[in-house]
Amino acid sequence: MSRLAQLVSWFVALLLIVAVVINFSNVVGRYVFSQPLAWAEEALGFLQIGFVVIGAALVTRANAHLRMDAMEHLLPVSMRRWLDVAAGILTLAVALVVVAMSWRIASGMLANDTRSVVLEIPLALPYSVFVVGFGLMALFALARVIALLRRRR
Repeated sequence: MSRLAQLVSWFVALLLIVAVVINFSNVVGRYVFSQPLAWAEEALGFLQIGFVVIGAALVTRANAHLRMDAMEHLLPVSMRRWLDVAAGILTLAVALVVVAMSWRIASGMLANDTRSVVLEIPLALPYSVFVVGFGLMALFALARVIALLRRRR
């Protein structure tokens, strides 16, 4: 699982680097040559969605999502473990619902050949990022739940 997380980390880093290169090129084009890249804004929007949604899966793996834990510290250790299991199961369930919903949306866009305005790429591509990101989130949540259940005390 750590190998997959490393691959996902590298992919997110690559998306971020591509976004920085496009943004820098657009700034140079706009202010040096007075010729901005017409497609840059749309591409940057898609890239940002990609690294945020896929990056959220890494946050799930690290168990670093924001959570209200004021009362958790007052509970016995065994109860905290079961609360962690419940949170993992809930995360898994929500992620699977988002995967199913985003699959339907991306499939519909693919079937209708819906394309972006400037880049004219199939919108199924950026929408499929939700399938991938939340699918990874579900996988990492499942792995965490299994690890918690296998752990003694």
